[in-house]
Amino acid sequence: MIEKEEGMYSFAKDATTLVFRTTHFVAERGSVLHSGIYNREFSSVLASFAVAGVAYSVLVMSFGKGVVFVVLFLVLFIGTFPLFRKFIFRERFLETIFDKTAADAVISRCWFRKKILEQIPLSEIKTLWIDKKMEEVVNRDGVAFVEKISAQHHTVIPGFGEDAVFYSLKLRCADGTDRTIFADGSMKQVLAVYEEIRDFLKI
Repeated sequence: MIEKEEGMYSFAKDATTLVFRTTHFVAERGSVLHSGIYNREFSSVLASFAVAGVAYSVLVMSFGKGVVFVVLFLVLFIGTFPLFRKFIFRERFLETIFDKTAADAVISRCWFRKKILEQIPLSEIKTLWIDKKMEEVVNRDGVAFVEKISAQHHTVIPGFGEDAVFYSLKLRCADGTDRTIFADGSMKQVLAVYEEIRDFLKI
């Protein structure tokens, strides 16, 4: 298969199969404040520090202080970080497999394990289309308060307090229902995915 990766999504395809994966499949804005602080890397650091700290404390209480225990603390801290990031704090992603041989499209959500959400015959997919959604800031007073506090601490939160626009790529089925397979704030990114899938499906 030929593979192509663009950060937030990836493609793998051959003559009969196209596999599309993305971590962006919900057209909504999360907590900008929390996402800027409690991201997956920081959570992995905290978890690694906790594991290494507990191990160090147990050894010190049992055998007393020693240089070996400090080295062990560092080894555990550095060694467990990638494990936590890869297996515990991994990102969810949506996978859509278009298979011309099986004549269907399988949509799955993957996190710790893969869960098939839906299986759609390719003949039922009538078109691809892009939906636009505007998400306005509701609590302007709250935004002003947070921005005031941020300014006092010389901190800028990118995107905070701004209206957001999301573009969703959807499969339109014969019964008139839609399936969202990709969503992003960049029309350019959504169009790139749209063209790749449209060219494969010839619709």
